[in-house]
Amino acid sequence: MCESILNDVIMARRKKLIVWTGILILILVVCYMVLPQVIGTIISAGPRNPRLEIEETYKIGWWSNQEALTVESFEVEFVESKLNLFNNKSLIKYTVKGKMKKDGHWRPSIKSVHISQRFLRRHNAELYFLSDTVKTPEGMIEITPIIEVEKDKNYNGEEIEFEFTNEIKLESFHWGANRVRFQCDDKWQDLILSQTK
Repeated sequence: MCESILNDVIMARRKKLIVWTGILILILVVCYMVLPQVIGTIISAGPRNPRLEIEETYKIGWWSNQEALTVESFEVEFVESKLNLFNNKSLIKYTVKGKMKKDGHWRPSIKSVHISQRFLRRHNAELYFLSDTVKTPEGMIEITPIIEVEKDKNYNGEEIEFEFTNEIKLESFHWGANRVRFQCDDKWQDLILSQTK
């Protein structure tokens, strides 16, 4: 009789162990299927790819017609900036408006946009005019529309207006306020990317 009670207790414990093992396996399977999607959503919360109206370049070249360019306005703004522990990228939009004029029968147009990104050393940052509201920028992004000309008998040196908007994906460089100066010709604007934990 004691043996039968002991066997019943052992069987009850085995059943509990099997049930709890099954529940644990079920929880692990659910976590395996759901957790990567949740983490993926959090981690890939970065911005979409930038849209370009004018092709960008990062190389310098034969730019012999830059005197034909006059930049009248330059605006920079955030499109998407959800900076957090898992995302250090923002999507920025810049719009350049201006005029082009070339003598003779050479019609100017915007070929591409040169982008130059660099950090400013603290002693060099003092060379740049700073507004009272923004501290010394740590990074500089210079944007230069590149002019090309094409022979056109119908063009007689009249001014041609232009406007384009491009987007750029920008990474923060440290926690806290990341101060970046955007400059196009003699126009500039400062933005602060606030990287949070």
